[in-house]
Amino acid sequence: MIVEMRLYTTQVGRTAEFVDLYRREGLPVQEPVQGPLLAMFTHEFGPMEQVVLLWSYASEEDRRARRDRLRGLPEWGAFMRRIVPLVTAHETRLLNPVAGSVLAAAAAP
Repeated sequence: MIVEMRLYTTQVGRTAEFVDLYRREGLPVQEPVQGPLLAMFTHEFGPMEQVVLLWSYASEEDRRARRDRLRGLPEWGAFMRRIVPLVTAHETRLLNPVAGSVLAAAAAP
């Protein structure tokens, strides 16, 4: 199991708009392909105007296949054209749960 952390920095004052648009239009297209969103966070300290999304995959290959399928959907392209103008920066990290952690225990057979 791996967790993908996607960090989006939005234009100043547009974080709530990003979250609303993502929830209304992005997730209905994305979740049937990628599975349920693990979590969506905003925060109050540190760099502002940021949204963190966490997604779970069985492996890097699973992630790659799901992301490829998603990019092939016309409705995903339409959503991206609407949300990208709100984003000023984007970062992705692949996280590997450490043995003994809650996520690692949940992923164990």
